Amino acid sequence: MTGRGGGKAVTEGVVESGFSGKRTAELVGITYRQLDYWARTDLIRPSLADAQGSGSRRAYSYQDLLELKVVKTLLDAGIRLEMVRDVFS
Repeated sequence: MTGRGGGKAVTEGVVESGFSGKRTAELVGITYRQLDYWARTDLIRPSLADAQGSGSRRAYSYQDLLELKVVKTLLDAGIRLEMVRDVFS
């Protein structure tokens, strides 16, 4: 992944060709706590690496980010979380 600043590589928040939980939350526009809750309750699970206990890290793909953004957009539009879950299950 490269930034616009003279081709300088941007690696902050990128985990082995994926996005860290913190970076994913920032890009999607949600809190890390929301992202964690959605992952723990199987709304959207990270497709590259799931948490395997304390200290492990999730890794989200670009596709995951798109799905999370759709979830956020639906919730912002007033759609209830239960209905959003039905769409993604």
